[in-house]
Amino acid sequence: MIQILKSGRSEVRHIRNRIWSSLGLKPKMRIPPNLLDKYTMGGAVAVHYLYCDNTKSSPTSYNKAIVDSTIEKVLAHQCGEYGAVDLWIYDAIAKYPVTGKRVAIIGSADQGHGPWYEAVCLAYGGSPTTVEYNEIEFGDLRLTAIHPVQLENHGMQFDAAFSFSSFEHDGLGRYGDPINPDGDLEAMALWRSYLKPGGLMYLTVPIGADKVVFNAHRIYGRARLPELIKNWQVVDTFGFEERLFDRDTQLGWRPTKADGTLMHPEYPEYAPVFVLRNTQSL
Repeated sequence: MIQILKSGRSEVRHIRNRIWSSLGLKPKMRIPPNLLDKYTMGGAVAVHYLYCDNTKSSPTSYNKAIVDSTIEKVLAHQCGEYGAVDLWIYDAIAKYPVTGKRVAIIGSADQGHGPWYEAVCLAYGGSPTTVEYNEIEFGDLRLTAIHPVQLENHGMQFDAAFSFSSFEHDGLGRYGDPINPDGDLEAMALWRSYLKPGGLMYLTVPIGADKVVFNAHRIYGRARLPELIKNWQVVDTFGFEERLFDRDTQLGWRPTKADGTLMHPEYPEYAPVFVLRNTQSL
């Protein structure tokens, strides 16, 4: 998960949340009443509650042996935390290569599979830089990490970016980030300035009937998905079907059973992969 911060008020919120985390204070359990209309887009998005606390006080550490082991799994076309969706991700990267490119990995989580999408990038010939709110220690010179605030101040640009299960968390507070109804939309828009003109964003987010499952994640449907990818050119999709918008994903990001609205029971909500082009300054 990643939180993109701007200067001023957002920076104050960032400092505040870091202090709260250090004091052991928990993320909010309910949407503040004054923000409910914004979170629901005026009633177009349903609200459910599923509380999560993924704030961290200690860094995640990886060594070269772990990275090499994860790369071997990727080269064998094994699947990580999100299941068979990785097969569509492999297809997307094979069709739109990242060989020799500087690639931002937006958010990182081990989840028992190692630094999975960093390894995907390396396996396909890219040079990854992880952009992550929580601290990461890479004991491998092929990998590097940068905090979102540092990224904003550094002014670097990337050739491409991977965002797999990331933006749907922004602004919900699950990871200690500031509460912000449009945190996901603002983060997605800001990444247009971090990608070179013409650069590609490889994106997955949960697709189904519009809902915010606070504070866990958002599900993107006909109302919010167009807002998320506004001003990006959709180059290609993998696994996307229009009727995905009609399925009820319930509270989770991985349904426990097929109910007639899930076309591929082996795929979680993250199944569709979008390849987007940054048209800014083209």
